[in-house]
Amino acid sequence: MKRIKISTIVLVTFAIIATLVILPGCKTAVTTTTAAAATTTTAAAETTAAETTKAAKTYKIVNLWLGMAAPYCPPYKATFEAGAKENGWDLTFFDGKFDAALQANQMDEAIAMKPDLIILCALDASGMAAGMKKAFDAGIPLIVDHTLANKEDQQYTIAYTGPDNYTEGLLGGELMNEALGGKGKVVIITGATGQEAAINRPKGFRDKLKELNSQIEVLAEQTAEWDKAKATKVMADFITRYGKELNGVYGADDTLAVGAFIALQEAGYKKGDLILVGVGGSKEGLAAIKDGTIYGTVLQSPVAGAKAAIETIKKALEQGIKPPKQMDPYLRFMPLPKITAANVDQYLPGEW
Repeated sequence: MKRIKISTIVLVTFAIIATLVILPGCKTAVTTTTAAAATTTTAAAETTAAETTKAAKTYKIVNLWLGMAAPYCPPYKATFEAGAKENGWDLTFFDGKFDAALQANQMDEAIAMKPDLIILCALDASGMAAGMKKAFDAGIPLIVDHTLANKEDQQYTIAYTGPDNYTEGLLGGELMNEALGGKGKVVIITGATGQEAAINRPKGFRDKLKELNSQIEVLAEQTAEWDKAKATKVMADFITRYGKELNGVYGADDTLAVGAFIALQEAGYKKGDLILVGVGGSKEGLAAIKDGTIYGTVLQSPVAGAKAAIETIKKALEQGIKPPKQMDPYLRFMPLPKITAANVDQYLPGEW
């Protein structure tokens, strides 16, 4: 038995040695395979790490907003900040305080921060043209929000998000023409001097009256800087100048239309004596439509506006849009429904 065991051991040992001699590459092949697997594993780990780093990147976003004094602005800011937080962005929000010179300086400060993207609601599009060019030259993607850049400056931006201010004016013209039966005399109270919304809403209003062959005559247009108290003073002056000639008032914002009605009340006018049309769908504006003070308005939601801005930024970052490339489509407008007594209940109480 011992001899058999010894012989068996010898034979097995010999067989192993013979195998190693006959197949000298076998061990090397196994080692190579193991090394290749290690290399593959390392590469996969590096890829995963790179993807994690990319996913974990914190984007630096700067929002240059025209000012916070108007009632529309706080809900916009709150919604935008919530969206930025949800997306993990490092946000800097500038309050331009309705001061064009201040906002131009803030643009310089924003560019110096070297953010991943700037979003701008310009008080004065012409006044911000140089800043837009500086951002473009610095390679910083720039989105304009709520205020279109001048046509010649749009090349420095990657997208526009917000309301179509000209269309808001067109819709306001439709409302006024409908309410006055196509004839009468009206005045316009508009917003901040030089701001695209303050220019294009009255322009759209006038153009729609012309398109409709309306007999409504616009007697005068005056700025009130989006301020209700200033609108009251402007309207008081219009009453002094035009008196009983007046049939209607177009306020380029609900706040301005409400301010105009205060002046009318003080002059002895009652609800319905003049037709008032606004823009915005503010809490005051909607309540005024409900009680018959204002005939109609065009809804512009600050919450929807801020959410649209957040979505536009997300897409720009995901697509890696850098100047001179622009987003497609470039214009990203908000919905703008008309509101009158017939449908105001579905929008009450309003957002701002």
